[in-house]
Amino acid sequence: MNKTAVLSRRVVIVVAIGLLSTLMAMVWQAGLASLYYFPASFRLEQWDKANAKPDADDLTGTAQLAEAALAYQPDNPHYLLLKAKVNEWRWYSGVLSSADVAANEAIYQQAIALRPSWPVAYADHAYFLAVTQLRLTEAWQQLMIARQKGPYLPEVQQKFLAVAFSFWPQLSVAQKADVYRQIELGMSGALFFTTRASIQQFNKQQLVCQYLRVKRSPVWLKVQDNLCARFQ
Repeated sequence: MNKTAVLSRRVVIVVAIGLLSTLMAMVWQAGLASLYYFPASFRLEQWDKANAKPDADDLTGTAQLAEAALAYQPDNPHYLLLKAKVNEWRWYSGVLSSADVAANEAIYQQAIALRPSWPVAYADHAYFLAVTQLRLTEAWQQLMIARQKGPYLPEVQQKFLAVAFSFWPQLSVAQKADVYRQIELGMSGALFFTTRASIQQFNKQQLVCQYLRVKRSPVWLKVQDNLCARFQ
């Protein structure tokens, strides 16, 4: 084998080793990031289920986990949404001011830019806009995008109903009609349990049940005993 061939072979080996090292480093970083992400995500789920303010230590620890995950993968949209949601819980608990939580806008914009087809990012952005910023018109626009991209996702249905029920008096007649249609669609299919849970969480049983009964909706028979018994 001549010197040129030997040199070429060595170059190929060096490049291959470099690429492999880079790949291993990326995998290592992803693995470390996930070690911080999953326990923080689990805590968020527990807070949502409890629907109560977490204690200060739990908030601080979860915020640190979210920051650690982002330190290893700053362009991961899942980790960005995790940070935004933790910030909103900190705002809800009085740790962050309204001015501080407004910085979430940039986080949501970054997550959406990184994954523009992801319905959950639009739905979470909508909830942020409505609940912490009181920008209902913009929030509704984001909800429409989320529903267009992921009409059968429980996360989208949950955020849609959360915003709708939280701001029910401010909704237009057309928007309320849209909410009722979405409830009927949800209760007639795979989103039944998500839809029912949202109605119960916001104590909107009477509002929904009276509408379904008067309209003689096809889903009335499905809900009259387990959701609407008190309002028949």
